[in-house]
Amino acid sequence: MAKDLTVSYPVVITHDNTDVDYPYEVYIPAFEGNTQGRNMANAILMARDFIGLSAMDLREDGKALPHPGALPNKTQDDQTVMLVEVNIDDYQRR
Repeated sequence: MAKDLTVSYPVVITHDNTDVDYPYEVYIPAFEGNTQGRNMANAILMARDFIGLSAMDLREDGKALPHPGALPNKTQDDQTVMLVEVNIDDYQRR
């Protein structure tokens, strides 16, 4: 049985008090992409979805996944930097 591909990518989550609907902005440097969340938990879920969908698209096109890169430094008080783990094969099965 083949082992599932699980990846971890750094994300930067910035809290924006001026946006009442989606106050958590998420940047995924390795994919040079952005998403948003209603709260911190939703922001992490949206980052996982972004990474999962992007990875599936790359794999379907026969392209390699981007290197995760280093964990970025926190640059502002309203930012949270973390790793988000995604099981790509499990994500694709769903």
